[in-house]
Amino acid sequence: MLCSTNNEYSPEAAPYTVRPDDTFYKISKYYNITLDDLIEANPETDPDHIKVGDTLCIPLAQQNVHCPAGTETYTIQEDDTIYKLSLRLNVSMNMLLKMNSKMNPDTLLPGQIICIPKPWSKYVNDVYKVSFLYPPRWARINALHYEGVDGFFRISSLNSDQDLEEICKAEAYHKLKPYGSRPEIVLTAIAGFKAGLVLPSMDQPMEMKKQAAVILQYPYAFKISHQLNSHLVLWIDKDHISDIRNSLIITV
Repeated sequence: MLCSTNNEYSPEAAPYTVRPDDTFYKISKYYNITLDDLIEANPETDPDHIKVGDTLCIPLAQQNVHCPAGTETYTIQEDDTIYKLSLRLNVSMNMLLKMNSKMNPDTLLPGQIICIPKPWSKYVNDVYKVSFLYPPRWARINALHYEGVDGFFRISSLNSDQDLEEICKAEAYHKLKPYGSRPEIVLTAIAGFKAGLVLPSMDQPMEMKKQAAVILQYPYAFKISHQLNSHLVLWIDKDHISDIRNSLIITV
């Protein structure tokens, strides 16, 4: 199909097949165009009576996209999917969908503009023998603490003869309840090493800024500042804990 605007073919327009529950309003929001522009691009279609399978013309040249700080625009190419983009960008599909909350991921069109995260920065700490990726918009507070308006990480370590689960319980159930009244503990493996996650409950105090924790067991204890340390402790806001832990590398 050749889409047209003002009766002239436009390479900056694309055909769209109407899906169940679609309305002109929803479709205009998918593609960041105004309802008036969508109606104008489809003069022979009654916007109040579209049917599944109808073909509409999307005037992609009229897109109005404003991406938040720490992101940039990206123009969808042939064969792009949210899954393929997540692999290419090393970012979760959930994060891409969150950045483009009005987008329908099942109806991407070549020429459509979406917001994607700028390449993440790499944090390396040779003392704690760890590296991982973090959002480039976060600022350095000190060597062990980076923070931005949407999240943070802090690093520490400890030395303990307790098993990993007991260490996680001590973190999760501190008497001041920093993770709320019903935190979740998840024992897992990260970068090939034993690890535990402490995830906050819904009633976590707001001043904790959605803090969650990763506690990773080093393969052997080593000295940091003249003290033995057996475990890495990484505090991260819960919105970024998945992406950061997936990039984590231990260099012992």
